[in-house]
Amino acid sequence: MARIIFVLPVGGGAGGAHSVVQEVTAMRDMGVEASVLVNGANAEKFRATYDRFDWVREGGLDVFDGPRELAQKAAGAEVLVATTNTSVHSVAEALRQMRGVAPRTGYYVQDYEPLFYEAGTSEHAVAVASFAVLKDCTYFAKTNWLTGVVQAAHGHEARLVVPSIDHAIYRPAPRPVRATRMVTAMVRPATPRRAPRRTLGLLARIAAGEFGPAEVMAFGADAEELAAHGLAASDGMRLAGHLKQTEVAALLREADIFLDLSDYQAFGRTAAESMACGCIALAPALGGAADFIEDGVNGFLADTCDEAAVSRAVRQMLSLSEAELRAVRLAGLETVAAYTPVRAAISELRALGIG
Repeated sequence: MARIIFVLPVGGGAGGAHSVVQEVTAMRDMGVEASVLVNGANAEKFRATYDRFDWVREGGLDVFDGPRELAQKAAGAEVLVATTNTSVHSVAEALRQMRGVAPRTGYYVQDYEPLFYEAGTSEHAVAVASFAVLKDCTYFAKTNWLTGVVQAAHGHEARLVVPSIDHAIYRPAPRPVRATRMVTAMVRPATPRRAPRRTLGLLARIAAGEFGPAEVMAFGADAEELAAHGLAASDGMRLAGHLKQTEVAALLREADIFLDLSDYQAFGRTAAESMACGCIALAPALGGAADFIEDGVNGFLADTCDEAAVSRAVRQMLSLSEAELRAVRLAGLETVAAYTPVRAAISELRALGIG
């Protein structure tokens, strides 16, 4: 079977890395020789983040420092897949240093990374150039929004693959009976596109009772991190701080409503994971969440930059009867049940012309 290497120079913990690890696991379970190469600076954190996966502990994870070592460790692979804009450049340089038959290349586009940086910066230029340095590269992504952006901005056809959720962690469970609904949201103060100030502002309004009685819990940052960015939790809002995947899942199983007020979401992983836990989600209308959320049916979508639109959506969510809430919850569970690592892995193998 083919040997596939995913180049993933990150410490893990974010959605893109979760996807790769889950899908590599599924490929290995199907007999594919799939592995991950992590740069040395991130290897220790990566291993700690994903130590629940046997292959991470037992040799399926390899480490490289620089393109020369990447070239050595990728020798003999059939496909070398980049997963971030910087890793594309590392792969391109490694190919230039290889002797003999070089592997085919792929780029698993997890987000449109030029949007991460201010135009005119060197980082922005590197991200834009990442779509031009690999010849005959197979581009693939998990939402129609992402494939459309790659086509429109760079003229590349990007294959649509299936997203994956770790259903061993993100799964429904019996819910506590409460007199009030529980609302949760992730706050990432260091990431402006995730709209931390907007998120905290809405949570403060919910906690103050503007939309009726509700419990409010935020996660993703502690009070000290918020303060370092000039932010603070309001009265009536609880902070869960930084959580592991299993802890996020436990919180989502307890909550009734999850709010993602990001400017956009290339996919909307936490919204999908919340649905897998039986928690109904509000996600940005701009981006990939529209692939799996039908507004008012299995979740909710809103123009997150429009305060009035967001307020209407939250008011509607908090006014759902128990029967209506249950209907949305079941529809959400049904939708994301199809997002298995096995289906995702198969779709990627087919996109890469394997199997």
